[in-house]
This record gives sequence, structure tokens and C-alpha cells, in this order.
Amino acid sequence: MEQPDPFSSWLPPSSPREHQDARDATPDGALHLPKRVSLVDQTAATLKAWITSGMLLEVIPGELQLKRRLGVGRDTLRLALAILAREGWVTNPEKGCQRRVRSVPERKRSAAVMQQLPVTFLSPNAIETRVTLLEMQDTQTQLAAHGRHLRFVSPAALFQARNPERQLEQLVISNPSAAWVLFITNEAIQRWFEKRGIPAFLYELPYPGVNLPYVAPDWEGAAFHAALHLARNGHRLIGLLEFQERRPGIIADERGLERGLAAAGFGGRMIPFKDDRTPASVGRSLEIAFSLRERPTALVVSRASQLLTCYSWLAARGIRVPADVSLICLANDSWFTHLYPSITHYEPDSKLMSRSIAERVLDLVSTGQSQRKSMKIQLNFCPGGTVGTAPETGALLRSES
Repeated sequence: MEQPDPFSSWLPPSSPREHQDARDATPDGALHLPKRVSLVDQTAATLKAWITSGMLLEVIPGELQLKRRLGVGRDTLRLALAILAREGWVTNPEKGCQRRVRSVPERKRSAAVMQQLPVTFLSPNAIETRVTLLEMQDTQTQLAAHGRHLRFVSPAALFQARNPERQLEQLVISNPSAAWVLFITNEAIQRWFEKRGIPAFLYELPYPGVNLPYVAPDWEGAAFHAALHLARNGHRLIGLLEFQERRPGIIADERGLERGLAAAGFGGRMIPFKDDRTPASVGRSLEIAFSLRERPTALVVSRASQLLTCYSWLAARGIRVPADVSLICLANDSWFTHLYPSITHYEPDSKLMSRSIAERVLDLVSTGQSQRKSMKIQLNFCPGGTVGTAPETGALLRSES
């Protein structure tokens, strides 16, 4: 059943709904153009939406900050705030004190709607992988038991913007939510949600200094184990295929591999090869890796999306796995079972991951903050047929010739 629109009473006069009302109100059905809404009224409506959606909590920010966020002048803002104060949305101004949000009849009338607001899952990509949906299953089930649902949004323009503040404000207003789950978001987005005090949970690692609750795979631990495993098989030069963005998960991969090689004590090295998430760029990275005089004898693939391109590129050039090069993927996906030889990879305890996410999301929905500590979920090693003894460089050159 479609959720009622909590902002239906604030539709601007130019909306299709009011156009229809105008037709119905006239005998001949002619369209009578409504009066233009003033900037003050628009500003007041935006502030009401921010309060209702949770963007503005107990304390109203200062005029300078509000002016910058709304893009209006001081007089317009003050008149809009006066409307909110007169209608009972905010307190009257007092010397030395900021205005505060208070309960008002308009908010009480929409309380039933607000209690059913969904949790919104924000990601740069459409959620299609079995793994992600499986790990969100407990969250969906428990939200449904409380009369809520999990909504997925992936606005491409938001993730392409250098300064996403305005797009984020519009996104939050357009998608009233009890809480937000942030997945593969950038540093600016994480910091924006934290600064605004909007209930948000990270299904990923936070950037340094970001204090939002999170549950994420322990990428560093998996990379550490992968380095030790490869070192025991004689590999001294390991290539890491990674995305070019300096995300916390990618940094954790590098740190884990370097720690593992240092702990092995064999003088091994790690060389990163970066791509922009496209198959063509993965291919270019592999061309660079295998054109080096001292080429890697093992490849660690940071994420599942790179693996199929890597596998097909190696096969097209007659480079055998694992005879010529060993291969480990730090992530997993359902289609791994269809590859031969089977992929050596890591996978999380999906049930533990799903339960941990659900607990923290429900905390945010009920109290506005997580009552549990953030955690990294250990990844389980799944041995396959893609790791072998490191070949001698001469043998690799002979196999390619």
C-alpha cells in the first residue's frame, strides 16, 4: 500500500493537484492560474519540511547558517521564522538564546504518518547483488514488523557533485525517513549527515574523524591473511587491484597487505594498480602490471566487480591461473561458484552481518542514536583453486612466449 505523503499540505499552487482543483471549481473547467507563492512562504514551508523530516531537531541553527543553506536574505528568513513562531512550530526569539523546535498541532496531525516513515538506503548504485540484499534481510524483516519498510535510492547526480550539500538537503526533504543507511558514500556525504545530526548508519567504514555508527567487513584482516597465505606459497611481489578513490576500505586493504608481508618476514612487496571501476580501466591496470620487468606473481582483487574482467583478461592472453599467476579476491559474490578453477576468496558471516545492521538501524529508528558499539565483521577464508606456488620469472616468460 502506498505511504501517504506527509508534505501533501505544502504542495505549491502550481502543482498538478491544485490545477485539477481549479478546474473542478469552475463550471466550464477552465484553468484559473493561482497566485504566486511568495519567497517567504516558500522558505517557511521548507523549514517546516526540515523540522518534520528530522533535519532540524531541537535547536534552530543561527541566521547565518540558515541563510546559507536556504539561499535567502536575512529579511526573508526572519519573516519565515515569524510565521513558524506564530503557528507554534518554533519558540519566539529571546536575547542570547537560539530558537527551539516545539510540538505543534500541525505536527501532531501528521504524527501517525511520521511513525510509519521508512528507513532509506542511500547508495551510488542500484542494489542488485545477492550479498547486499541478503545482509539487509533482517533489517527489512524487522522494519516490516514495526510497520515500516526499507527504501532504496541511488541519485547519480549526488555522487558526481563536488559540493553535494544542496542536493543532500533536497534529497532528505524529498525522502522523509526515520533513519538513513549510507552505503559506499563519499567523505562529504558522511560528514554532512553527521553535522546535521540526522539519524544515520554506515554500512561501510567511516572516514577518519567521522563519528557515525557502522558495521563493515574487516577488509584489513582479510588482506593481512591473504598476504600471509601468498607469502607461504613463495610469492614476494603481489599486485593489488583497487579502485582509484581513497576510500577507507581501500586504505584498509593496503594496510592489511603491507602488515601481512612484513609479518611473513620474506621481504615481500605490494604494488597497487588502480582503476575507475570500468572493465577498460581494469584491463589497462593489468597491462601495466604484466609489462613490468619484475611482474607480480600474485594478484589480490579488492572487490568482486573487478574479478570477472581480471579472469577474462588473463585467459585472453594465455596467462594461466594459478600456474603463471595466483589470484585472490577479498570479496565474494554468488556467481563465483560458476568459475573454474574456483576462486580463492573471503566472505562475511551474512547472518551476523544482517543481524548487527538490523539492531543498529532499529536503535536509530526508536531513539535517534545507536546504543551499540560499531563493529568490523571478520571475513571467512574460502580456499579455492586459484592460489599456487609462485612461478619463477623465467618460467612465466617462457609460458607467454
